[in-house]
Amino acid sequence: MRVLLFILNFICFASVAQHTSNFGRFSIAYPQGCAPVTIHISEHDNLGTISRQYFYEEGLIETTDTFHTYIEPGRYEVVQFLGEDIQPKTDTLVFEVLEAIPPALSIFQCSETEITVAFTDAYYDYYIVWFTETDSIIYMPGDELPYHDYGQSNGMVQATGYFDNAYASCPEVSQSFNLKSLQPINILYAEITEACIDDLYLQLSLSTSPDPFTLYSVALQMNGTAFETIHQGNLTSQDPFFHLGSDLQIDEFCVRINVLNPCADTIWFTQETCAPTGPLSKNLLASYATYSGSNIWIHIDSSSSKEVQIKRKYGNGSFAVVATTQSDYTDNIPPGGRPFQYRLVQQDSCHNAIDSIVVAPPHIKLTDRSYAENRIQISLSPPQNALGSHTQSLLFYNSDSSEVLETNFDTDILLPGGLGTPVHLRVLYTYDNGIHILSNVLTENYEITVFIPSGFTPNGDGLNDHLELFGLPSSDFNIIIYDRWGAPIHQSNANPVWQGEIGKHDADEGTYLYRLTFRLESGELKTQVGTFTLLRN
Repeated sequence: MRVLLFILNFICFASVAQHTSNFGRFSIAYPQGCAPVTIHISEHDNLGTISRQYFYEEGLIETTDTFHTYIEPGRYEVVQFLGEDIQPKTDTLVFEVLEAIPPALSIFQCSETEITVAFTDAYYDYYIVWFTETDSIIYMPGDELPYHDYGQSNGMVQATGYFDNAYASCPEVSQSFNLKSLQPINILYAEITEACIDDLYLQLSLSTSPDPFTLYSVALQMNGTAFETIHQGNLTSQDPFFHLGSDLQIDEFCVRINVLNPCADTIWFTQETCAPTGPLSKNLLASYATYSGSNIWIHIDSSSSKEVQIKRKYGNGSFAVVATTQSDYTDNIPPGGRPFQYRLVQQDSCHNAIDSIVVAPPHIKLTDRSYAENRIQISLSPPQNALGSHTQSLLFYNSDSSEVLETNFDTDILLPGGLGTPVHLRVLYTYDNGIHILSNVLTENYEITVFIPSGFTPNGDGLNDHLELFGLPSSDFNIIIYDRWGAPIHQSNANPVWQGEIGKHDADEGTYLYRLTFRLESGELKTQVGTFTLLRN
């Protein structure tokens, strides 16, 4: 029953669309979907029973199958090859396989039996939320938050994320809960700490661990002004930190923690404390984060000899402790290519926080790709640290890093030739004090195209009498030439590849199709198809 209701909900909500190839000869249902996702091709031409083959991704050969399952995220070009003398011989469309990220949600209680659901990761266009086997709701960001009364203190929420105009192939997430009576939470002490160059944080120590299903708000009053809310959501630590900003002069402050009822927009409990601002310390100013291989290396300022707690978060999520150390730390980050932030909290021997700083490495993301021009566009999240002035550049390197090319930074990038395929790319930040910080790596294939003349004239005049290939990356190649009915008539692995004969007879004038397979310097095989014209006069 649940599966049936899900299908009905989805059909009623999603708009069905067709993603059609450049020349309208074939289509798939949608232009994108979460990995793994299977596409099915619908053919729309009026060409009868001619041979049609499809190429789906690098490393695979052409096939007559009209379906394919993509496992890895990326942008793929689906190519259709026609087997007769029809121009053009190929038709294409681009399909994007998206990262399968489970939705990130938070459950907040409104009473001992009622809950509401908030999504903390704005990755999807909309969600379907299940409260029970038969009770669900479609939620779009900006709508009133989903609500349900279970009639008991425990239960489970399940949610699936969807993209508009995409396959319904993205993952779901389930979260169970056991609600308790709403309780106030006491503030043991509050302190204003300095992270870096007048960048201030509020540090609290609470009497008990916050309840994971309670909605809290934290409000701050500075120098007798009105209270302003600086945080609303979960409190994930008994010693939470809150960023206040820079260039603030705070002589005294009061902090208030409210326990909220999100369904009625009311306050259950309020606790408040006030204190003067103590002396500020600057012990972590030279700390920073950089990518090292596929992991993130965090440098702890050598001027700090105290224990440092390292907390990590993604996006608008909450910081979670990943390590406590007195030296540099390498974070083996989870896969998925997400940008991470780190809060470094310096602690004394009693584990009281005395200083903190937020650091993050630069992070790049592919936003567009032109295969014909070997051009990409990227977006950049800059690093976070207190290191000061810097310059930016782009680093390109080959598979074993034996060849490295450094160029000026730009977000519109022409991939360089000569490094083979694939080409690896990072952004390099160089600071005035000599520190180098690297972004994550993007890997893109450099599309090598062999030049084949559009025509040749095997008439014995000594000019253009042979069909010759130009720009082969190696001598390992094979070319098959087909007549206008799609029948193979000639094969060669020597250049020039053809003198215009079929056996002992001259081939007729006309247009011929070729299929060229050649090996790159890296050992990878590439396939290229096209047409040329044979002329006798």
